[in-house]
Amino acid sequence: MMGRLVFAAATSHVGAIVKNAHADPDVSAALHTAWEELDEDIAAAEPDAVVVVATDHYETFGLENYPSFCLGLAEEHQGWGEFGNPAPTVRGRPDIAARLLAGLTERGFEAARSHTMRLDHSFTVPLTKLPSAARTGIVPLFVNCNTEPLPTLRRCYDLGRALAATTRALPGGTRVGVLATGGLSHWVGLPRFGEINERFDRELLALLEQGRAEDVLDWSDDHITGAAGNGALELRTWLLAAGAAGGPARVYAYRPMPAWTVGIGISGFEIAEEAS
Repeated sequence: MMGRLVFAAATSHVGAIVKNAHADPDVSAALHTAWEELDEDIAAAEPDAVVVVATDHYETFGLENYPSFCLGLAEEHQGWGEFGNPAPTVRGRPDIAARLLAGLTERGFEAARSHTMRLDHSFTVPLTKLPSAARTGIVPLFVNCNTEPLPTLRRCYDLGRALAATTRALPGGTRVGVLATGGLSHWVGLPRFGEINERFDRELLALLEQGRAEDVLDWSDDHITGAAGNGALELRTWLLAAGAAGGPARVYAYRPMPAWTVGIGISGFEIAEEAS
């Protein structure tokens, strides 16, 4: 029996989601409701493991060793708890992670591996909001979204496609979900900190809803940072999820959230027949 990709989703991950959860309650309430709905859908998909696709903010990786992609193969993954962010200990799925690593290598993606990989807020905040994914057990997949040279958008999308193909080759009907985290528009450590480009965010989400993720792949990093900030470079994780799923997005919710300094998006993706 072949493995199956049973869900793919993407969400923003800013720490204020949990540290200042009820800021601007007229807006944030709809977002919390959307996370609850997504969490119910993750539970209903009954995954055996969730590949959490996120980045890092110089907690786990530094300039002495900064990979483009890295899979975590630990039995447990400890959160850093940096700056008051969540610091859970999350169960890993090293058996599934090892098979995914081997399959991705066969398909031309020599991701690094870590047997001691810790998690910053880009992993722990979404897992706090989506406890069904955390309970399942995770395979953390780090993507470099902030330290040049970055993997191209197309490379990240193609990695998602390779991840889906690798999942289908897993033995025993293994059920895998993909949860991407990052973005949307925001400026980090720059004079425009706190700004949000709602137009950019909605354009991106509309393309994903129309199943046109490939239209985004030729966007330059200069265009992205100029229009939506250096934090929007994290849309690489969304494109990886879109590549894995192969189908259009469903947007659970989008709100510009100045109180959290980020455009917050929460989306799922339809799993195309060839990806399932």
